[in-house]
Amino acid sequence: MNNRKLRMVLIVTILICVFSGGVYFFKHNKSYKNQAIERGDVIYLNGVPYCTTSELDKYTVTNIKICTTDVGRKLYEIEEYPDYEYIAGYLSWDGNIYKKELTDK
Repeated sequence: MNNRKLRMVLIVTILICVFSGGVYFFKHNKSYKNQAIERGDVIYLNGVPYCTTSELDKYTVTNIKICTTDVGRKLYEIEEYPDYEYIAGYLSWDGNIYKKELTDK
């Protein structure tokens, strides 16, 4: 009887851990629905061009990963711009801020 309770507690604990991990993954990792391609100094995030900028002074880079580019640069949300007007890109220790380019579409 005691062995059976222990087994149930273990199963419930494992299920809670798996569920919590899944929620964390989908909340902090949006790369499963985004795609980015680098061409020269321009990054195309879901087909929208982004260029490096230095006009952004105060910002906070979140731990929410948008996706990884085709050359391995990791793109992250900027807290003040959740609509991706500005994004942060890191390749090793090299980091840049990218601004969405306006298009006439």
